[in-house]
Amino acid sequence: MRRRTFLVLVLAGLVGLLVAGCDTFLAPKTAVSPMAAGQSGENYIVICQGENLPSGFAAAVQAAGGTITRRFDVVGAAAVTAKSSSFVAQMTAASGVQYVVPDAKLDWLPDRQATQAYSEKANGDKKNGNGKKSSVPVAAVATSGLGAGEPLFALQWNMRAIDAPGAWAAGDTGAGVRVAILDTGIDPTHPDLASNLDTQLSRSFVPYEPTIEDHDDHGTNVAGIIGAAANGIGVIGVAPNAQLVAVKVLDGTGSGDLSWVMEGMLYANAIGAKVINMSLGAYLPRRGFVAEDGTRVTASDVAGFVTVMTRIINYVWSNGSLLVAAAGNESVDTTGDQGLLHIPSDLGRTLCVSATGPQGLAFDPTVSLDTPAVYTNYGSAIDLAAPGGNIDPALFANETPGWWYDLVLSDAPGGYVWMAGTSQAAPHVSGIAALIIAAHGGSLDPSQVESVLTRSADDLGKPGRDPWYGLGRVNAAAAVK
Repeated sequence: MRRRTFLVLVLAGLVGLLVAGCDTFLAPKTAVSPMAAGQSGENYIVICQGENLPSGFAAAVQAAGGTITRRFDVVGAAAVTAKSSSFVAQMTAASGVQYVVPDAKLDWLPDRQATQAYSEKANGDKKNGNGKKSSVPVAAVATSGLGAGEPLFALQWNMRAIDAPGAWAAGDTGAGVRVAILDTGIDPTHPDLASNLDTQLSRSFVPYEPTIEDHDDHGTNVAGIIGAAANGIGVIGVAPNAQLVAVKVLDGTGSGDLSWVMEGMLYANAIGAKVINMSLGAYLPRRGFVAEDGTRVTASDVAGFVTVMTRIINYVWSNGSLLVAAAGNESVDTTGDQGLLHIPSDLGRTLCVSATGPQGLAFDPTVSLDTPAVYTNYGSAIDLAAPGGNIDPALFANETPGWWYDLVLSDAPGGYVWMAGTSQAAPHVSGIAALIIAAHGGSLDPSQVESVLTRSADDLGKPGRDPWYGLGRVNAAAAVK
């Protein structure tokens, strides 16, 4: 599915605070080992009827002309490479096998909304064509505490929206909580992230991009929202002392094989990540579709995808990892089936997050920070809302300088960037989850963390569950009281 983009600009004119020449901020570039390349042939995922691989499974795969490349024993599945044209038919007939599906490459970032490069020049006051002046939105910026020490904190309206400073003032910073970020990787040299990024635990599951280097900018941006350090250099994250782990499951184009995402989720759980952030999502028509690599995916294959992904999601949740997912950016009403699935947010035990943000903040610092984003998915699937950035259509259409202040400013490889999307909303929830877990000494399970998040959220829109806000827009300070 083609990525829908409002605007993408080349990152240029970066602020002079960055990493050039700052060796103290460098992390090892050989943070991960390359994955072994599989043998030539077609790639499949074999899904068994139970949540364990049956006895004789390996022999059945070999007899059908296949080679197991990865085992997912805890959910009864395996990734298999096979050259034989009869492999699917033989394995489908094998005892205990429920589905044999193609390991399709999917576009997991098909709906990115807007990005704008940060630069010193863009940071200055400007006038639009009508003479209307825009300025840095500085209302209610902290004058003391953690946020006050960050040069770009005045631009982080999102931290004010969730009252992150209130949580920090109470001493809650997410220290000791491990957060896995399944995404395009993380820049290990970024000065805001290097001190919090565990490069030894970080892994790439993308065979042709074997390090955690971020060849997009998406994963680094998400990481900054969750856990940019309070170091007086750039921005600050919701949980500035959380431990971040890069689990790279998408390549530099935002695409990834289903098995990479599966393996990344199980790996994050295996290393004890208390929170798994998935600012990604793939749209799957239930009737079937053709994947971006040309693979034909049938309706039965989609059912297989749903089965195995739901098993994994429920497994990691039951084994101690809270899973937070972006709702998607297609302005889709998630109420009802409509023949279209958005995974992982529509499946199993995930917290599905919609996006909010201001419109015209640069021109009126009193505007609401909680307006539902023009692009966000909404409806019955939404559990919580969080700042994801918004777009004022009139300002955007006229390219009015200052429109980008409504986006979320965070880290990018080699600098900083404004972005908008539910991809930016989800990490706010993940960051607050880290604050909650740390505040309770790591003792809460995912269901208990979910309960705190929903009870402490600000009930906006209609009372109770609302199609735009779910059970409310998250509130960091209230969550740690």
